[in-house]
Amino acid sequence: MIFVDRVDAGQKLAEIVVKKIHGKGLVLGIPRGGVVVAEIVADKLGWPLQVIRAKKIAAPFNPELAVGAKVGPSLPKLAGVKQAVLVDDGVATGYTMEAAIKYLQGSSLKVIVAVPVAAKDSADRLKKLVDQWICLYEPEDLMAVGQFYREFEQVNLSAN
Repeated sequence: MIFVDRVDAGQKLAEIVVKKIHGKGLVLGIPRGGVVVAEIVADKLGWPLQVIRAKKIAAPFNPELAVGAKVGPSLPKLAGVKQAVLVDDGVATGYTMEAAIKYLQGSSLKVIVAVPVAAKDSADRLKKLVDQWICLYEPEDLMAVGQFYREFEQVNLSAN
């Protein structure tokens, strides 16, 4: 499965998400590309969107390779929220998503992950940490999220 761009991925993901998630909640987009996808999902659900600043810690020899991740400094407001959908444009190593999941696990939220594409091994690991996992495609051969998009430019959040 190849997506045209993040908007295409967001539209396809949102179609599935609205069939599987009910009630009220909050959509949390992971910067930067995940916020584009999350905005479409939030609009389709009719839920508010916030950014969860989960950021990868890059390998010194390859800035695209995550060796870990952290959440902060500005954190989402979760008061009164019963369920949250974490959205990114894809999952490669899964460290960024895992950091966001672990941040939310300290609350009493139902934690849902919704992504267009995820590496199979990362997906298998992360599914065990959340209440619900929604992913359109889990390839065995994912080396980089961008390989599953025709257009995968950097996203400037101040422009959104």
